[in-house]
Amino acid sequence: QVPLKPGRSLMDWIRLTKSGKDLTGLKGRLIEVTEDELSKHNKKEDCWICIRGFVYNVTPYMEYHPGGEDELMKAAGTDGTDLFDQVHRWVNYESMLKECLVGRMAVKPIAAPKVLKVFAKIMPEDEIVVWSKTFIVILLVLSKLLTLNLVFKSSNYDWFQTDSLITIVIYTKQKDMNAELVIVDCQDKQLRGEIIMDDHSYLVEVDLEHAVSEDVAGNFCLLQHFWKVEIILNKKDNIHWKMLGQPWEGHNTFIKRTDRG
Repeated sequence: QVPLKPGRSLMDWIRLTKSGKDLTGLKGRLIEVTEDELSKHNKKEDCWICIRGFVYNVTPYMEYHPGGEDELMKAAGTDGTDLFDQVHRWVNYESMLKECLVGRMAVKPIAAPKVLKVFAKIMPEDEIVVWSKTFIVILLVLSKLLTLNLVFKSSNYDWFQTDSLITIVIYTKQKDMNAELVIVDCQDKQLRGEIIMDDHSYLVEVDLEHAVSEDVAGNFCLLQHFWKVEIILNKKDNIHWKMLGQPWEGHNTFIKRTDRG
């Protein structure tokens, strides 16, 4: 770690991300980023980094990074996934940099014509047409599965605290969220919050570290192009929590509603 300038703490960064300021420079748009485009953004004043297929503009985060600017610059304009995993795999970068999300890396085109030429030598033309359609269907199915996995991965949560409040933030990336899709039960130190997303459910289920009041507030916010749900708890005692609590077996899971029980 390196010494940070005054006003560059984690809480300062969180306040900046919640300020509504455009941290990507794209005015809320998400784009597909090619390798060539990514490589152009390799300077401190214009630095994009790819992590697990997603590209972030980390320029605003430079002065807030505990490891210093030089560490971030090691991955400037490139895929920094391996470097990230070596240094701090446990960090929830999706949440930390959510307001810096530029978009996804562009998928490289599949060389289908060469494949078809090979099959053209060993099967009739009508069979090639059938094979091509089957290939397209397989790609569509894989795309649907990847989309579902993206929802699962991005349905994660953070929690923050003040002297009197605990706020649990769940990033759903689900359109048209409303109160009927959120079920929260909180009694003394036991919290169970469930969010319904189509035929799936996401669950936050913990024994809280300290007691809270049974009155629970909820909040729904449109964050760029996806929704976040906030569960707000009132502390019974104005003390600092070291952790949210002990998770139950179903905590932080995203499964079909019929399998939830």
